[in-house]
Amino acid sequence: MRFVSTTLLRFSLTILITGFTLLQTNAQENSPFTRYGLGESFNSLHSISRAMGGLSAAYSDGINNNVGQAVNFMNPATYSNYFMVSYDIGLTIDTRNLRSENPSGKFRSNYFYPSYLAVGMPLKRTKGLGMAFGIRPVTRINYSVVNRERVAGDSLATIYEGSGGLNQAFLGIGKKWKNLSIGFNTGFNFGRREISTKKIFLSDTAFFFQSNSSTITTFNKVFLNTGFQYEFLLKKKVDQKTNVTNSYFVRLGGTYSLNQNMSASQDQKRETYTESVAGDITIDTVSVINNIKGTIVLPSTYAAGITFHKTSSNNRGTFQMWSIGAEYTTTQWSKYRFYNQPDQLVNSWQLKVGAQLAPDPLNGRNYWSNVNYRVGAFIGKDYIDPDGNGLKTSGFSLGAGFPIKKWNNYDRQFTILNTALQFGKRGTGVNNITESYAQFTLGMSLTDIWFQKRRYD
Repeated sequence: MRFVSTTLLRFSLTILITGFTLLQTNAQENSPFTRYGLGESFNSLHSISRAMGGLSAAYSDGINNNVGQAVNFMNPATYSNYFMVSYDIGLTIDTRNLRSENPSGKFRSNYFYPSYLAVGMPLKRTKGLGMAFGIRPVTRINYSVVNRERVAGDSLATIYEGSGGLNQAFLGIGKKWKNLSIGFNTGFNFGRREISTKKIFLSDTAFFFQSNSSTITTFNKVFLNTGFQYEFLLKKKVDQKTNVTNSYFVRLGGTYSLNQNMSASQDQKRETYTESVAGDITIDTVSVINNIKGTIVLPSTYAAGITFHKTSSNNRGTFQMWSIGAEYTTTQWSKYRFYNQPDQLVNSWQLKVGAQLAPDPLNGRNYWSNVNYRVGAFIGKDYIDPDGNGLKTSGFSLGAGFPIKKWNNYDRQFTILNTALQFGKRGTGVNNITESYAQFTLGMSLTDIWFQKRRYD
């Protein structure tokens, strides 16, 4: 194993694991949509999928010279394609704009977080057997909402606050039999949901202590999801003049995440308090109940997609020229339960389309001819239904995969910088609160031939 690769791996692991802890507790975002369920679902796809409208079920790389070898953790069947060890990280900057009709107002927030950290490797290249493992955030809870009203002639302010989210540590294996690949992911879902409701009276005639009702819930459970991909050749043509072989393929893909009953433990506190420079000071504890056991039910998710792609081969190797695809995803959020209680959630769906193009990787006349340019779009229905009118979602994305030039031709490392810029909207004119957002994701796929036995000492 090379010293540079080992050092980079250890350094990045330390930075990203620390970042996961800090960013989950010190988020800058304030979104009322994160009040529902276990928070707002992260767009925790790989940066390549984000740039292509969210395609993941039927997308795969790692078999063509110009694409690189990313870890598509959304479909574990793709792990069977690994021919080298791949180290994959992603970082995202998220900017959101909220618009409220009643009361009228506009709000803006920024959020920076690590999107994923994953490692993929071949277990048996000749048998089409590979594996991957990593960690990624799945949902986030971070809101602070103030409601002001008049009660018995006095002003009452109610402050709703929440923080936390769901994270996932995963391990998966993929196996290929000729044109068919099948894989599964397992691991640990874990997280924390901390919510509170504070009431503050503003009275000119009497004094009232503030009240606070807080609930802290921790949860975890082993999960399982599976996926498949099937690829077949449509057409092959050989150009006798240039000695280039052009091949056209169709790839079908699907994933299924099983519903999950997570074990949960809850601590409840009801108290009166007063504010000070040092923080809140408890005046009287009305009730404290700890270690309340319960179950959180997460619903199943289905995804199915198709891609068409063209590859060209000559004496330099095989290169992917273009790829275009579509995908449909749905989740049964109406079956979500938190301690046997439903929430304002509905079944969601999303239709995605995306494409990828490399101008001229076969000849490699210049750097930009080897860049993979990507674009995509999506429409759908969100799983959150705060006002009973439903939330329509839509957006588009673009991005590129930039190969990093190697220092010498004998270097076995291959590095791709994958970028994605997404623009989206939740809600329409029928909703009281609508949201628009922009996300920029920077991903790095570092591939190297590790764990290879030495032939000479």
